[in-house]
Parts: sequence; structure tokens; C-alpha cells
Amino acid sequence: MLYALQPQLKYFAFLGLVPWSENGQYLQKAYSIFLILFNVGFLGCGIFIENNETIFLSVLVNVVVFVAKIVCSIIVLVQMIVHHNDYYRFCFKMKSIEQRIQSELKISGKRFKCSSIYKIVGLALMSIFGFIPSIYVALRLSLEYFWSSIMSLIIIRGQFVLLMLYIDLMSEIVYILENRIQTVLNCHILSGNCILDGNCKKLCSLEYLLSLKQSYMELHSLFIYFSHLFGWSILSIYVVMFLDSTVDLYWTQQVLAGFYDNTFLYSTCSGFFPAIVLILVFCRLGEQCRKQSLLIGSHVRGLTCNIHNLGEPAYIDLVSEFVMQVEHNALEINVEGFMIIDNSLLMSILAATVTYLIVLMQFSSL
Repeated sequence: MLYALQPQLKYFAFLGLVPWSENGQYLQKAYSIFLILFNVGFLGCGIFIENNETIFLSVLVNVVVFVAKIVCSIIVLVQMIVHHNDYYRFCFKMKSIEQRIQSELKISGKRFKCSSIYKIVGLALMSIFGFIPSIYVALRLSLEYFWSSIMSLIIIRGQFVLLMLYIDLMSEIVYILENRIQTVLNCHILSGNCILDGNCKKLCSLEYLLSLKQSYMELHSLFIYFSHLFGWSILSIYVVMFLDSTVDLYWTQQVLAGFYDNTFLYSTCSGFFPAIVLILVFCRLGEQCRKQSLLIGSHVRGLTCNIHNLGEPAYIDLVSEFVMQVEHNALEINVEGFMIIDNSLLMSILAATVTYLIVLMQFSSL
């Protein structure tokens, strides 16, 4: 899957988000360091040039918002520098799981590739066109801070789109595995008398269940590796998007109250809505993985309820081990222990945004 998408992903190397090749490690790191220095230098020039009399918010608010974006882009680039070789290990792990599933379940890789390409292209286009209103406002009102952070914004959104692609591919694997375990459960419920997939005896065999258990183990290892590779990037991006969306709502309220020109609405809306859409899609993908993981646990525990149909004692022992495995090794996106990506995180972000927005409005009225 991920190897098949490399021709499309190679363009993200210009942003330092994916490696050019396994052989160009030092050149890629040098290029990423150049991007870091460029972003920091550009921000410093923006702070130096900015005229305090012409900005629509205080210098402090501008510095906090835009410096947070610069820091986030630096974290993203540094994490790729540190884990340059680990990226290919991640791709290899995903490829090995795909090959195992395709060889045993006879599922074409086109299923993965087409759906994921459509999603990645749609989200990328939304992120790109979302900059147009902000660029218009920055040109019309001479907002130097925006120009000093535009590269960081592109890097952040590009990384977020890539992360959603990775999770979408992993979610597809989880779905297929859940579907196969459910099929095995249905065979046992019917006492092996069904003709599912044309070979119910194979589905009820010890070897097939062992293969499913090993696939689950490899998939859980892939989730852990993903969190290890991109944990700090996800955390920093969520912090920036939460801060950015809260401030955009506050600026929108100030514009509607008549404190600033209505032109700023183009910029605030173009920043707020893409961020909310990306957060929503990302949380939904994490929620899908979590729900499919719960369904896998439910199906495996369902096998124990039909223990009289399981046959040999070795099969019963393997089912017991599988139950312990799914209960202690959930398939979820755990961000360095700080948070788990699911719908509950989305609601927490919305609640926190409303809370801090009220605080900002109260301070502005003093």
C-alpha cells in the first residue's frame, strides 16, 4: 500500500515530510535543517519589520500564534530527521502485513490504493485552496506575520494530510481483519456446516486462527511504531490547531462586533474551517480503528461462548490467548501517552475551545 503510493508521496519531500530515498539520508537532513533555519529567520524578519500601529491585534497575540506554528513545523521536521530510517521500517511493516493478508484472504491491493488516493487528494486540495483567502487578506492589509509563517502552515497541513493517509491505510487493514474474524465466528456458530468463502474447514482450522492472531500482533506493533514515529508531531499539530481555531473564533467575534475591518473574516474563516475539518476527519479515522478493535475483541470473545464447537484443546488454548491479546493490546492511536485519537478527543477540543473563547471575550471587555 504505502510503497505503491510512494510516486504520489515523493512530492512531500520538498516540505521535508518524507525521505527522497534511502540513499540520500544526509542530503535530506541538510535540506530539513535549511527549512528550519529559513522558517526561524523569516519569522525574525517579520517581527523586526512589523509596524505595531498597523496590526489588528496586539504584538503578543501575533507572536504567540505564529511562533507556535513555527515551533510545530520545527518539531515535525526534526522528528523526520531523527526517524529518517524508521520511516522505511514503518513502510516495510505495513507492506508485510498487507502481503500476509493478501496471501491468506485473497484481497487485491487496489482496494487500498484507490480509496486512499481519493481521500488524500481531496484533503490536500482543501488545504491548498484554504490559503487563498488568507493570502488575499495578507496582500490587501500588509500582514507581515502571515508571510513569515506561511511555510510553517504548509508544512503542518501537509504533515496532517499524510498522517491521515497512514491512519486510513491502517484502518483499512483493521477492518479486513475484523471482517475475517467475524467470518470465523460465523463458521463456528454454524458448527462448520456453512460454505463461507468456499472453504469453511480452513476458516475453522487451528492454522488459520493462528495466522489471524499473528496478523493482529503485527498490526498492534504497527500502531505502536506509528505512535513512536509521529507522536510528537501529532501532539504539536493538535496544540497549534486548537490554539489557531480558538484565536480565529475570537478574531471573528471581534470583527462582527465592529472592532476590525470585515476583510479579516476571509482570513479567519479560511483558517478555522479547514482546521476543524482536518481535526474531525483525523478523529473519525482514530475512532474507526478503535471501534474495529472493539469488534475484534467481541468476535474473539464470541468464540469462547461457542467453546463446544471449537474442537481440539489446542484451539481452545489459542482462543484464550487471543482473548488476552485483544484485551491488553488495543488498536488505537496513542499520542505519547497524552491522548488517544477518537471522538472523545474531538469533543474535548470543542469544549476547551468554547471555554477559552469565553475567557478571551471576558478579558477583551475589561
